[in-house]
Amino acid sequence: MKLKLLTIFFSLVMNISMLQAQALKVSQMQELDVEEVELDYSTVANIERQMSEEGNQFQKDYRLLLKAKYKLINGDLKMADFYLNQISNQTTKFESVKIRYFALIKFIQGNFKEVINLLSNKKIDSTTNYSQVCMMKMLAYMATDQTKALIDEISLCKDLTDKYSRNDQFWINILFKLKVRDFKGLDNSMLTNIESTLRDDEMSRLWLKAGLFLNREKEMLALLSILPESSYSSKKIREIVALMYLRDGKKDQALMFVDDIDTANAENLKGNIYLQNKQYELAFGHFKLALQKKADSDNTLERAIPLAFLLNQFEDGESMLNKVSNKNLDPRKKSALKVAFLIRLRKFEEAQEELLLLKNEFQNEPPFEVSIMDSYVSSILGQTANKKKYDKRKSEDASEKACKAFDGISCWIAMSHIHWENLGKTVKRDETIIPVDDMSIDSLKKMQNIYPIKETPTVDQRDIEELDSEQVKILINN
Repeated sequence: MKLKLLTIFFSLVMNISMLQAQALKVSQMQELDVEEVELDYSTVANIERQMSEEGNQFQKDYRLLLKAKYKLINGDLKMADFYLNQISNQTTKFESVKIRYFALIKFIQGNFKEVINLLSNKKIDSTTNYSQVCMMKMLAYMATDQTKALIDEISLCKDLTDKYSRNDQFWINILFKLKVRDFKGLDNSMLTNIESTLRDDEMSRLWLKAGLFLNREKEMLALLSILPESSYSSKKIREIVALMYLRDGKKDQALMFVDDIDTANAENLKGNIYLQNKQYELAFGHFKLALQKKADSDNTLERAIPLAFLLNQFEDGESMLNKVSNKNLDPRKKSALKVAFLIRLRKFEEAQEELLLLKNEFQNEPPFEVSIMDSYVSSILGQTANKKKYDKRKSEDASEKACKAFDGISCWIAMSHIHWENLGKTVKRDETIIPVDDMSIDSLKKMQNIYPIKETPTVDQRDIEELDSEQVKILINN
């Protein structure tokens, strides 16, 4: 009877845990001699608690792994690395995935030597794991010029991953031939034996993109007649052909290929064509259309923002600047450009707030351009936005810093602070203060004719002296 009850009890204990099938814990329970010893409830409770804790740890690590993957997909490498480091080293089931994700982070960051070190770990050396990481490892070998290791690796990797490729591993073959300097094989793949390559639109697109990558536009353009007719109906292929013509200097042919296409890439290409032709208004219009299709396109924004400033489209420029998501861009430069747009929009209070933050970033030693803007904003405001007393000293400091950086206008402003109590308020006056026909740096540097001020006396000095003498006489008589 006791043996039967013990069997039922163990069955219940095994069913309430998520990791009931772990061999180690099963063997521990099997070691209990149920026929010869009394039931040790404390031992069973310890086993149950340990299994429960490990089950909770497994779930916790699994959630951390999912979070790391989500952050990795969204490009937040710092948080992905953080979540991966939180995963317990005791959860061995996730070890290979964890190493693979670490390697992917290092690959994106460009640390290819560390990628090779991570992927050489024996824990991911099995056939299943190898097929998932060997392509990354080969690219790391290419980036670090380890040609011998690359040659040793490529055959096995291609055999294991070939079933997953939909294009006969076209790109890896091109990159491999380029790396080992097999130029004859490269020409064979790109220029000679290409009938089998151009079997469909997808392969035609890859062939054209490889031509752009290898800077072989001229040779590729000469072979356009080989493309299947269906390729000319593909917007993507026409965009690539247009880019080839543009890089080859044939802007009219490039425009013909994309003139009736309204995708983001096509609008961007048209913008680049008009930009090269110095038709800035047309170029800016097409860049705006491209941003309507893809609002955060770095290629479009880096061309459209300068044009917005050049064409006095300051509201559009400020809006575009807020869409820039390039993490490699120095945020201080972005902030300085924002101040320039705010000044042009006459939003001086906002510009002053942005300048305050910007100067803190530069530890109160801002570059020349920031000092000029600070000098101008401080002078033009006259009074601060919250109507506090005008801080003349602050305005003077800003103009003096810009003057020391050899900005002539700032030097003139610094001198003007000596003459005017509140230069900003003076500047805002509508009436003419000093008629100046030619106000420029050159005019400020010219020697001016100095004319003495003609004084019109109201009382003759001799009369004053005579009165003083009479006063002296009166005093003596007294």
